[in-house]
Amino acid sequence: MNTMADLQSEHLFAEPTPDIVPALDPQQERARAMAGTPADRAQYVLDVPIAFDEYRRANKYIDALLTRAKVAKKPGGLWIIGEGGRGKSFILERLLKRLKPIEGDHRRLCPVLYLTFEARPNIGEIYIRLLMQLGQDPRSMKGLNLKELRDTLRDAVQTAGVLLIAFDEAQHLWVLASKKGKGDAGGALGATLKRLYEILGVAFIFIGTPPLDEIRRQDEQTTRWPGLSFLKAFSFNEEFLGILATLDECLPMPEKSNLIDSKLSKAIFDSCRGSFRLLKMLLAEAVRTASQKGKPRISREHLAEAHFLVHCSEETPFGPVPLN
Repeated sequence: MNTMADLQSEHLFAEPTPDIVPALDPQQERARAMAGTPADRAQYVLDVPIAFDEYRRANKYIDALLTRAKVAKKPGGLWIIGEGGRGKSFILERLLKRLKPIEGDHRRLCPVLYLTFEARPNIGEIYIRLLMQLGQDPRSMKGLNLKELRDTLRDAVQTAGVLLIAFDEAQHLWVLASKKGKGDAGGALGATLKRLYEILGVAFIFIGTPPLDEIRRQDEQTTRWPGLSFLKAFSFNEEFLGILATLDECLPMPEKSNLIDSKLSKAIFDSCRGSFRLLKMLLAEAVRTASQKGKPRISREHLAEAHFLVHCSEETPFGPVPLN
């Protein structure tokens, strides 16, 4: 069902024409981690992407959007929505690793721009942050009004070969749908985003939590970006067991840990509660603990210690936490 994770981190642009640069083979990445410290091994577990069904589906949508963005003006967009820990960050990280900015002799090629928000920004802040990613000197933007900033951004996006802009924690960009009538859930900032999309002509991806879906459904203008990928929590089923089997292959340990054992797999599920992030954190800490103790694989005892470290709870699905 699942195979060894695809660790490619190629980008689509190089100077002066598009090119694809292959990454290290996944087995080489794993071997490098195994040769490192316990901390290196744990970090590898946190970083390695696992192609579960929703992850594959979202990346397939993104790849299709990028293909369209190369040949079409206003290519559309995608909403990636889910609770925390469902895999949104892993999808975004794959995109940013594949399409890194390239510093050429005469210009900066930047196929993907990325913004994240902790609160609702103002319009000028969005323009300035995008321009700074494109290498614009902040001093050159001093005193520019919104129209001048927008026009500068339009020209810079074209010069830098931008294909897509990703807005993370995008729920902060919009007014709560209950405060606006149908068709106007975005408010003034939402209207600016729509106008910006029309002017720039690049793909937009909005990444956020479930309240963003309510706004997407209530604002008729969001049909400009029709794609939707809704990430759900894992269930204890064949897909989850497939993920554990894949992770067992990926773990930077000399021996497999038989994570799909019926009792052990259920305990792992109970610990992570269907969250991909918590699953990664649990296994990373177990790998760190086992490596520090010189063990060839992780055991229930290591998982119990990992559960304690992640959840700060001595009541673990794996049994008591060892005292030493």
